[in-house]
Amino acid sequence: MNKKSLVSSIDDSEIIEKISKKYFSEIEYYVPHLQQSLFDFQNEYYKTWKNFVNSNISLYKNFGTQSGLNFILSESSQKLIEDINNEIIQYRSMYHKIITKSIESGKENVKVWNDNAKIIDELNEKAIKFWSDMFSQKSADKTTDKSI
Repeated sequence: MNKKSLVSSIDDSEIIEKISKKYFSEIEYYVPHLQQSLFDFQNEYYKTWKNFVNSNISLYKNFGTQSGLNFILSESSQKLIEDINNEIIQYRSMYHKIITKSIESGKENVKVWNDNAKIIDELNEKAIKFWSDMFSQKSADKTTDKSI
Protein backbone atom coordinates (compact mmCIF):
# COMPACT_ATOMS: atom_id res chain seq x y z
CA MET A 1 0.00 0.00 0.00
CA ASN A 2 1.52 3.34 -0.98
CA LYS A 3 1.44 6.52 1.10
CA LYS A 4 -1.19 8.23 -1.04
CA SER A 5 -3.82 5.55 -0.49
CA LEU A 6 -3.02 5.48 3.27
CA VAL A 7 -3.48 9.23 3.57
CA SER A 8 -6.70 9.26 1.57
CA SER A 9 -8.15 6.45 3.71
CA ILE A 10 -8.32 8.82 6.73
CA ASP A 11 -11.43 10.98 6.61
CA ASP A 12 -11.60 14.62 7.70
CA SER A 13 -13.26 13.92 11.03
CA GLU A 14 -10.50 11.52 12.08
CA ILE A 15 -7.84 14.14 11.33
CA ILE A 16 -9.80 16.84 13.17
CA GLU A 17 -10.29 14.53 16.15
CA LYS A 18 -6.59 13.63 16.20
CA ILE A 19 -5.54 17.29 16.08
CA SER A 20 -8.10 18.23 18.73
CA LYS A 21 -6.88 15.54 21.14
CA LYS A 22 -3.27 16.63 20.65
CA TYR A 23 -4.20 20.30 21.12
CA PHE A 24 -6.10 19.78 24.38
CA SER A 25 -3.57 17.29 25.69
CA GLU A 26 -0.86 19.93 25.31
CA ILE A 27 -3.02 22.56 27.06
CA GLU A 28 -3.90 20.20 29.91
CA TYR A 29 -0.20 19.53 30.41
CA TYR A 30 1.11 23.12 30.29
CA VAL A 31 -1.64 25.19 31.92
CA PRO A 32 -1.01 23.91 35.48
CA HIS A 33 2.71 24.61 35.04
CA LEU A 34 1.98 28.14 33.81
CA GLN A 35 -0.42 28.76 36.67
CA GLN A 36 2.16 27.61 39.20
CA SER A 37 4.86 29.75 37.58
CA LEU A 38 2.60 32.82 37.68
CA PHE A 39 1.69 32.12 41.31
CA ASP A 40 5.37 31.78 42.23
CA PHE A 41 6.23 34.97 40.34
CA GLN A 42 3.42 36.84 42.11
CA ASN A 43 4.66 35.67 45.51
CA GLU A 44 8.24 36.70 44.73
CA TYR A 45 7.07 40.08 43.49
CA TYR A 46 5.03 40.58 46.67
CA LYS A 47 8.00 39.64 48.88
CA THR A 48 10.27 42.00 46.92
CA TRP A 49 7.77 44.85 47.17
CA LYS A 50 7.26 44.27 50.92
CA ASN A 51 11.05 44.08 51.52
CA PHE A 52 11.57 47.27 49.52
CA VAL A 53 8.95 49.19 51.55
CA ASN A 54 10.22 47.83 54.89
CA SER A 55 13.80 48.63 53.92
CA ASN A 56 12.88 52.21 53.07
CA ILE A 57 10.97 52.63 56.33
CA SER A 58 14.01 51.36 58.24
CA LEU A 59 16.30 53.66 56.26
CA TYR A 60 14.02 56.62 56.99
CA LYS A 61 13.98 55.82 60.73
CA ASN A 62 17.78 55.44 60.85
CA PHE A 63 18.32 58.68 58.96
CA GLY A 64 15.95 60.55 61.28
CA THR A 65 17.62 59.17 64.39
CA GLN A 66 21.21 59.67 63.23
CA SER A 67 20.72 63.12 61.73
CA GLY A 68 18.49 64.45 64.49
CA LEU A 69 15.97 65.52 61.86
CA ASN A 70 13.14 63.47 63.29
CA PHE A 71 9.98 65.23 62.16
CA ILE A 72 6.87 65.04 64.28
CA LEU A 73 3.57 65.20 62.44
CA SER A 74 0.66 67.13 63.85
CA GLU A 75 -2.40 65.18 64.93
CA SER A 76 -4.38 66.48 61.96
CA SER A 77 -1.63 65.32 59.57
CA GLN A 78 -1.48 61.91 61.24
CA LYS A 79 -5.27 61.58 61.01
CA LEU A 80 -5.21 62.63 57.35
CA ILE A 81 -2.56 60.00 56.51
CA GLU A 82 -4.45 57.30 58.42
CA ASP A 83 -7.75 58.26 56.75
CA ILE A 84 -6.15 58.12 53.31
CA ASN A 85 -4.68 54.71 54.14
CA ASN A 86 -8.09 53.45 55.33
CA GLU A 87 -9.72 54.70 52.12
CA ILE A 88 -7.08 52.91 50.05
CA ILE A 89 -7.68 49.68 51.96
CA GLN A 90 -11.47 50.00 51.54
CA TYR A 91 -11.03 50.68 47.81
CA ARG A 92 -8.72 47.70 47.42
CA SER A 93 -11.11 45.47 49.37
CA MET A 94 -14.02 46.53 47.15
CA TYR A 95 -11.86 46.05 44.03
CA HIS A 96 -10.97 42.50 45.12
CA LYS A 97 -14.64 41.71 45.77
CA ILE A 98 -15.60 42.98 42.30
CA ILE A 99 -12.80 41.03 40.63
CA THR A 100 -13.70 37.88 42.57
CA LYS A 101 -17.40 38.21 41.66
CA SER A 102 -16.51 38.82 37.99
CA ILE A 103 -14.31 35.72 37.90
CA GLU A 104 -16.95 33.62 39.67
CA SER A 105 -19.62 34.91 37.28
CA GLY A 106 -17.45 34.09 34.27
CA LYS A 107 -16.74 30.64 35.70
CA GLU A 108 -20.48 30.05 36.22
CA ASN A 109 -21.24 31.16 32.64
CA VAL A 110 -18.67 28.74 31.27
CA LYS A 111 -20.02 25.97 33.50
CA VAL A 112 -23.57 26.58 32.24
CA TRP A 113 -22.30 26.55 28.65
CA ASN A 114 -20.41 23.33 29.35
CA ASP A 115 -23.45 21.74 31.00
CA ASN A 116 -25.57 22.69 27.98
CA ALA A 117 -23.02 21.57 25.38
CA LYS A 118 -24.69 18.15 25.10
CA ILE A 119 -28.09 19.75 24.45
CA ILE A 120 -26.53 22.02 21.82
CA ASP A 121 -24.85 19.00 20.21
CA GLU A 122 -28.19 17.18 20.10
CA LEU A 123 -29.89 20.20 18.49
CA ASN A 124 -27.10 20.48 15.93
CA GLU A 125 -27.40 16.77 15.12
CA LYS A 126 -31.16 17.13 14.63
CA ALA A 127 -30.59 20.11 12.32
CA ILE A 128 -27.99 18.19 10.32
CA LYS A 129 -30.32 15.19 10.06
CA PHE A 130 -33.20 17.41 8.95
CA TRP A 131 -31.14 19.12 6.24
CA SER A 132 -29.47 15.92 5.07
CA ASP A 133 -32.90 14.24 4.83
CA MET A 134 -34.17 17.22 2.82
CA PHE A 135 -31.25 17.00 0.38
CA SER A 136 -31.43 13.23 0.08
CA GLN A 137 -35.20 13.45 -0.66
CA LYS A 138 -34.62 16.07 -3.36
CA SER A 139 -31.85 13.92 -4.87
CA ALA A 140 -34.17 10.91 -4.80
CA ASP A 141 -36.99 12.97 -6.36
CA LYS A 142 -34.71 14.16 -9.17
CA THR A 143 -33.57 10.59 -9.85
CA THR A 144 -37.19 9.41 -9.96
CA ASP A 145 -38.18 12.26 -12.29
CA LYS A 146 -35.46 11.30 -14.82
CA SER A 147 -36.68 7.76 -15.05
CA ILE A 148 -40.21 8.83 -16.07
